Amino acid sequence: MNEQRIDPADWPDAIRRAEGSQIVVGGPGTGKTEFLVRRAHHLLEDGVPAENLLLLSFSRRGVTDLRERLESLLARSGVAVPVSTFHSLASRLLETFAQDILGWTSRPTLLTGPEQVALVHELLATEDPARWPLPFRALLTTDAFAREVTDFVLRCSEQLIGPDRLAAIASDRADWKALPAFLERYRERLRTIGRTDYGSLLADAVGILEDPHARDAVADQYRFVLVDEYQDTTPAQVELLRRLTAIGRNLTVAADPYQSIYSFRGADLRNVALFPELFAGPGDRTARRLILTTSFRVPRHILAAAERVTAGGSLPGAAGPVNPAPGSGSVEVYGFTQQSEEAEWLAREIQRLHLEEGCPFGSMAVFVRSKRRFLPELSRALERREIPHDQPDARLADHPTVRVIFDCVIAATTGGIEQDRAVRRLLLGPLFHIPLGRLHELERSRAETDAPWSDTIRAGIEDGHLLADLLEDPGWATSIPAVDGFWNVWTSLPQIGEIVTDPRRREERAAWTSLGQVLGRLAERDPSTTLNDYRLLADREDFEATPLLSYRAPEEDRLTLTTLHQSKGLQFDFVFVADAVEGTFPDLRSRESLLGSRHLTPSIPDDTSGYLRFRLQEEMRLAYTAISRARKRVVWTCTARGFDEGRGMPSRFLPAVAGVTTVQAAVSRPPERTHPVTPLEAEAWLRRIAGDPGEASATRTAALSLLLEGPRWGLRPWHRFAGVCPRGSDTGLVGTDLVMSPSRAEAYHTCPRKFAFERLLHVGDEPGPHASLGSVVHEALERAEESAMARGDRHADLGEALEHLSTLWNPSEFGGEPWAAAWFRRAERILTHLYEHWPGTGLPIALERWVELDLGGVPWRGKADRIEVTDDGLVVVDYKTGTTLPSLPDAAVSIQLGFYAMAVEADPELSQRGPVVGAEMWYPAKKDAKSVPIRKLDLGQMDAIIEAMRDIVVGIQTEDWTPVTGRACTYCRVRLVCPEWPEGREAFRP
Repeated sequence: MNEQRIDPADWPDAIRRAEGSQIVVGGPGTGKTEFLVRRAHHLLEDGVPAENLLLLSFSRRGVTDLRERLESLLARSGVAVPVSTFHSLASRLLETFAQDILGWTSRPTLLTGPEQVALVHELLATEDPARWPLPFRALLTTDAFAREVTDFVLRCSEQLIGPDRLAAIASDRADWKALPAFLERYRERLRTIGRTDYGSLLADAVGILEDPHARDAVADQYRFVLVDEYQDTTPAQVELLRRLTAIGRNLTVAADPYQSIYSFRGADLRNVALFPELFAGPGDRTARRLILTTSFRVPRHILAAAERVTAGGSLPGAAGPVNPAPGSGSVEVYGFTQQSEEAEWLAREIQRLHLEEGCPFGSMAVFVRSKRRFLPELSRALERREIPHDQPDARLADHPTVRVIFDCVIAATTGGIEQDRAVRRLLLGPLFHIPLGRLHELERSRAETDAPWSDTIRAGIEDGHLLADLLEDPGWATSIPAVDGFWNVWTSLPQIGEIVTDPRRREERAAWTSLGQVLGRLAERDPSTTLNDYRLLADREDFEATPLLSYRAPEEDRLTLTTLHQSKGLQFDFVFVADAVEGTFPDLRSRESLLGSRHLTPSIPDDTSGYLRFRLQEEMRLAYTAISRARKRVVWTCTARGFDEGRGMPSRFLPAVAGVTTVQAAVSRPPERTHPVTPLEAEAWLRRIAGDPGEASATRTAALSLLLEGPRWGLRPWHRFAGVCPRGSDTGLVGTDLVMSPSRAEAYHTCPRKFAFERLLHVGDEPGPHASLGSVVHEALERAEESAMARGDRHADLGEALEHLSTLWNPSEFGGEPWAAAWFRRAERILTHLYEHWPGTGLPIALERWVELDLGGVPWRGKADRIEVTDDGLVVVDYKTGTTLPSLPDAAVSIQLGFYAMAVEADPELSQRGPVVGAEMWYPAKKDAKSVPIRKLDLGQMDAIIEAMRDIVVGIQTEDWTPVTGRACTYCRVRLVCPEWPEGREAFRP
């Protein structure tokens, strides 16, 4: 065999020798992908045109990785890097040659997975039952059998088995006797309707390259072909490569047979070992094998664990011993008694690594064998700690937002337990958010009346009638195209619009957008498929052609949470393999399909014991792949005897992982970590110390001090702890009979602490000259305007007002002369400016009128200075003798004006004169104003004003006197006892 071991120092020379057929074999982290990228870079830098180079990978994620690596190496900008999946390459070949070679009149469109099953179902329903074996005849019209036959058809395409070859194989199998004719009929139907499927795509591409003209043209274009993850190729993909490189033979593939984990998708494990024979050059010159000897990622202990797991599973074509990366690494195995405990420990350990050791979330990953068994529990634990996480490749059908749509379909089209569960998810989920207790009440009510869910939801859920309408008439899910059904749900439930417009719900919008696009394309191809049809087909976890959310490398720092199969090609500093219990990992449950499609693959043993051994070895390789993703640390966890899932057994792989001989020796409890990691843990830790009489007094005092200062470093304020009484007087400042006024509300809104001192404790609330000025001006206006109102005039004249001012004036209230004279001149200016620039247009109907309002059981009382009637309705006016004007936005939501507007509207006598159309504050004391400044209420903001009034009542009733700092603090006398200011803090020192 032409084989060469490549040490790191040998890479430059090996990379340059790109001619001929070569297979690069290496263990985990040995740089197989990097070798291909560097060879491609060398070829491009050596003058090979980009269009003469082709890189192929197994998945879209692999394509993205190859392209990004190559682009990062290229010094030239604007080079179109030729990187593709096998299916994408096949599609391009068909687009170029199918019309001439296969006789296609137009390029066929690709069937999605659900469409393929639907087509098979349609054909089976019209089959002659007599042609089928007796056990299958009753199944021809069922969805389950359609899925079985679809899988069989796909496997035939992967193995390049056509109807004639299948007939030869089926001669020894009575259960397959009808399948060759059906396969021929299925493919003929594809040609008739101008469609193709994922399997036929590759098979047709292979057929195209049988044509010498096409083969020569392709060989001339792709002079160098490089293929990653070759161990995952199917026979169809290998044959495509053989014909693609039949002339030039400049082919380089990279593989690790110990990472061959996709036999259920048709991958043939023998492809690696047979490569030298299949791709031998002219004159029987065998292909070269390059063995990469050194891992750049996996350190000693982690590599040893991976090798122990696969011990005894020797594979032909393997790389042999691998030199580990520098460092030792660590491998740990921990057991728990409940899945919730396992999930909580994982979340805490990930958070500890992030906070204590500074590890980015993106450097850690959790892998599981089955995403539906453990991931939901783990995801909840991560969310409780606010750890960002997602899956690098997530099925669209599994996205929580898409599941909401599917739950609507299930609730409308099914009954029994399945419907009950769907309704529960809808009511507890993001659309309605009802409490669990309320759900139980609805379920009890429904059980008593035996009413359908639609009636229960309509009667018991606020705004539930729209969902009830969807459940009563399921035609949107069963009778119209899927995209129209989706649009029906979208437009029927207003909660969806609220989610879509929420700027924080970017992922939900992306998922719904993807679903809409998928269903739109589905409607173009097969308008008969309903939303319920799509839901049934997409719910299959192993359905290959299910649409995926497009792969994107996470831009933000997020934990990777995914399955073992999806872990391939990834690498992290820390890897957690969770839920490692027998029955789950290894998963040796029977995968024997009804038609036995595995027997189409020659590399899979026919006998039961051999097949079971094959399955176990593939599970071992899956464990090997997962372990070898780690650069520093691997942790395996299991729930051995939990109440959640029964009395499970730890995985048989754990002794090999730990390097011991028994499960008991392998599994241990994780080390106890007593020191807190998060603020909540720190709070609980400090509170335990503070409340422990066994601790030293100094220690307890220190804990209390830290709790008091906790908000400085992320703890909750101490007054929010359970059991801590709220701050304030033991007897309270507020009595039981609270009566509110707009002025009290405004005072509390300005500063609760000042309100408590001045309005409740009467500290510093002695009337001053400003208050006296306001009182005398208001009274002078009242007397003057009463006379005008009696005459029917719009307002009084200035002389009347000044006369009343002179009569009412008491100099002693202003400190006597000469100060009183100055204040009198100020009052004269206010009245003069008001009457010379009178801003109102209505007739007065009430002056200094007491109005009342009940809000949430709390009475409000206040005196409106002036109420006018205009052509449109009533306008409430409040005179202001101060010179500081509120901003227009603040005035628009004035609590004082809002109260007056509501109270006048509620007054039985005043409301008969018309609706309230305005409320205004007049500021005649404003100097240098050419008119009287006015600030108006925005009646459209009444909901916000009512909410503010309620909040103020709650604040006063609960005696929340938290100070509010602002411009008014400059002249505030309460500042001397306010903890927000240095001089006030002295009052709070111990």
